[in-house]
Amino acid sequence: MNLSEIRMILQEAGLLRHAVLPAEEIEISSIGCNSKAVLPRSLFFCKGVRFKEQYLRDAAALGACAYIAETEFNIALPHLLVSDVRKAMPLVAREFYGRPDHRYPLVGITGTKGKTSCAYQLSGIFDEAFGGQYGIISTNEALSCGKPRKKSGTTPEALDLYALLHCFAEDGAKAAVMEVSSQGLQYDRVLGLDFAVGIYLNLSPDHISPTEHKDFEEYKQAKKKMLTLCSTGIVNLDDPHAADMIAAATCPTLKTVSITDPSADYYASKIEPTEEGMTFTVTGTDLKNEAFSLKMAGEFNVSNALCAIAAARSLGIGIAPIRRGLAKVSVKGRMEQFDLGGVKVIVDYAHNGLSFEKVFDYADRFYPGARKTVVYGCPGNKALDRREEMSDVAGRRADYVVLTDDDPADEESEDIMNQAEVMLIRHGAEYVRIPHRPEAIAHALSRCRGGDLLLLLGKGHETGQIVRGETVEYGGDRLCALEAYEALHSTVR
Repeated sequence: MNLSEIRMILQEAGLLRHAVLPAEEIEISSIGCNSKAVLPRSLFFCKGVRFKEQYLRDAAALGACAYIAETEFNIALPHLLVSDVRKAMPLVAREFYGRPDHRYPLVGITGTKGKTSCAYQLSGIFDEAFGGQYGIISTNEALSCGKPRKKSGTTPEALDLYALLHCFAEDGAKAAVMEVSSQGLQYDRVLGLDFAVGIYLNLSPDHISPTEHKDFEEYKQAKKKMLTLCSTGIVNLDDPHAADMIAAATCPTLKTVSITDPSADYYASKIEPTEEGMTFTVTGTDLKNEAFSLKMAGEFNVSNALCAIAAARSLGIGIAPIRRGLAKVSVKGRMEQFDLGGVKVIVDYAHNGLSFEKVFDYADRFYPGARKTVVYGCPGNKALDRREEMSDVAGRRADYVVLTDDDPADEESEDIMNQAEVMLIRHGAEYVRIPHRPEAIAHALSRCRGGDLLLLLGKGHETGQIVRGETVEYGGDRLCALEAYEALHSTVR
């Protein structure tokens, strides 16, 4: 691809303000926005409110041959000035990588909670239907036909995202699924993608802070974009904001799912818990009393599975691979359950008020009468409302609370806990503050007895704490619980 072609793309999109190009054509061999990872003949994007001219100089020193920016810099390089560099990035990347999403069906999933679980449910179906020839971009990882690929964030920046989707195509993927965060939607990381299917799971106040969304309305508007970028939209009718999402949808086809409304296109009934997860029956526009099973607990995972079923059916996948795929999938750190000496332990990524309520709903329904101990913390530098939301739920619904760290980032752990404990005090909860998470988990387990339920919430699959910009490894909640049990057991012996 050459600079003239890129100039035309930006001009047609109404983004081009000014171009300074040489008489001789320049062929671009790569595109990027990381000044430390520039290759020769690279087109460099100057993005971010904190961008410094030195970054561009560093990129030029490594071989960048041109740049795209909103501001002209005093550097002798060909350049294209645009009105919005974030919108320019995906549009250029789409053409540079040859529109990879047109080479296989791509499914996008958005929602406050459940994106990762739904993505893995669908990947399990793809695995059965396409023999492992699929791609996935999740909070946990990126895989291209079974091969790990590097990524950052739930929804990577546009240049990295399109590069990943290109990898999927080159590796022979027959389908792909990706989580689409509100940040990915708001900041146009997925601009230009043609999703075969777009899934909307749910919405609740979250990611509202000075560094994320300014208020709930902005967050909601970001989520609405998902149903304007797809051919088939799938909406969870059980969500209170479903009607708003449906009203905003512009996709040609819209399907609905529900565990409460039989009029939905896909309706689940006979929902029952099992030792491993859940069973349920689905009736819909093209299904009649089809039985499915999950290795994932909770009615909310049935809702996620319904969305995966609807997406798979819209792609023409048969019932048998759907059934096999759902039956085999489990997700590390998502309603992960195990037993320690008669104490049932649940590790889950729940990290906002809604997801806390769902975990406690599950506990109350399937472990009635069990004494519930919860270990959780609140992240620093973001989602400040979680401190009240999660503590409100824990204070109302747990028998004993251990308040600990969860990615304190640049804030002081004590300051975060001071804010979080306000709701615990208001509810008269019995609680203790133990910042060191492994110690907090060990303390919580030491107080549990046979028949009790220990909820380790917030970190899920993660094994490190973010402190002052660094990741401090601690092993993860599951490992900490196992080690604490072994230590207690050896002491007793």
